[in-house]
Amino acid sequence: MKASVKLGLWLVVVAAVSSLSTAALLQARDRSRELPREVPKSPPRGVHLQSPQLPSDLVVKTHEETTRAIRRGERLWSDRSLGSNGQSCNMCHPDGSATHPETYPKFKQQYGRVVTAQEFINWCIVVALRGPSQELGGEVLTALEAYQAYANRGQEMEIGAAGP
Repeated sequence: MKASVKLGLWLVVVAAVSSLSTAALLQARDRSRELPREVPKSPPRGVHLQSPQLPSDLVVKTHEETTRAIRRGERLWSDRSLGSNGQSCNMCHPDGSATHPETYPKFKQQYGRVVTAQEFINWCIVVALRGPSQELGGEVLTALEAYQAYANRGQEMEIGAAGP
């Protein structure tokens, strides 16, 4: 068999394998975009779906528990008993506004270092609301952070420009 025929056959084989590989990758990509049947068909804008390879009961449990935390955070956001001065988070940040959770972790001058969203929510509770410090990673700060992130989903925010 001539070298040119062998090269031609080799190129046909490579092209076929490449084509099959591309088709398999495209099918896998399309499958990964399909929603599992147990998940609502229209998730909130900007929310990433769980991998369809996760067990459906885990996807459902994740959705239920996260929704529960968001709802608790929404109640706490308006709760004047978080502090001792009759104020609530909602009085300065109606519906979670002007909190910019998408920019955390970031430097905060109040701390003089980079902090997490929970750390700064806690700062607001202690300083602005004059309430007791909450446990980082605890139910209260986690619920407040979940609500804050949910209320701001899909928003984009620049850190800002230096003032005068």
